[in-house]
Amino acid sequence: MSELLIVHRPYSALSPLDQKPAVPAAFLMWETCRRQIFFSEESAAKYFSPHPEDQIFLGVDAEAFLIEVLCGLRSPLLGETEVFGQFKSWWQNLPAQEFKKKYSPRVQQIYSMVKKIREEILCGLGSQSYGSLLRRKVQKDETVDFIGAGQLVEEMIPWIQKKSKYRIWCRDLNKVSQTSFGQQAQEILGLGDSKELASVVVIAAPLEHGILTEWLQARGLNVTTRIYDFRRDSQTFKVKEKLKEHLHLDHFVTEVEGHREEILNQVARARNRIELWQEEARSRAQVRPFGWDDL
Repeated sequence: MSELLIVHRPYSALSPLDQKPAVPAAFLMWETCRRQIFFSEESAAKYFSPHPEDQIFLGVDAEAFLIEVLCGLRSPLLGETEVFGQFKSWWQNLPAQEFKKKYSPRVQQIYSMVKKIREEILCGLGSQSYGSLLRRKVQKDETVDFIGAGQLVEEMIPWIQKKSKYRIWCRDLNKVSQTSFGQQAQEILGLGDSKELASVVVIAAPLEHGILTEWLQARGLNVTTRIYDFRRDSQTFKVKEKLKEHLHLDHFVTEVEGHREEILNQVARARNRIELWQEEARSRAQVRPFGWDDL
């Protein structure tokens, strides 16, 4: 029986933001700001050409890896909560197909394990959410401009909407206007709109550096502007203008440095719990020689 196969492509191996990643035949791809994860079965391995930095997981190891990701143990902000919601939304919106039907029971069991680890071990970490950290940066009654309207923006908005107004800049105005977070926005703007930017700008759309620079400059940057960039290559983005504040994705990790030791201890406990789960699951599984797990 063919087992679950996961190929993990980390940020360092990802193609530039302006290139659409090619999904190999017989694979599904889920993408975050830090990684691409390809899902299929062992029998489809022949269709995949691995990148030198790819990590390959099979069966129980694949499930354990996914649990780690969904618990936020492989995120820059350790234990962060957004990634779990992003995966659930992606899986739920996948078209009905044989792969989804076959692995849905296993995915539900993975969800249960993730929730158990979060509730029993990763609770009490404080602001392990990009939305909660963003809220600290926003002043009462300020207007926040979100560039993008994906899952991360949807999860950030509840953290700031009680103290601030927000606008959404996006490509598909009609689609966003039908969402609850779009209906509560002060305004929904197209990326081609020429209105001036608010003083707080949150970038969560996969825009290439050069395009983003021109876009921002055309809408006004000055010494009062604060930019918070959540794109996957935000660390290499530079602006010539003098801004009040400009933080990229990894800067937000430093916001919780005061609790670093406590966080690392709880993360270690979570990883130990996953390893124990792996051992228990492997003891129930049949050993299969000469598979991908031997690579």
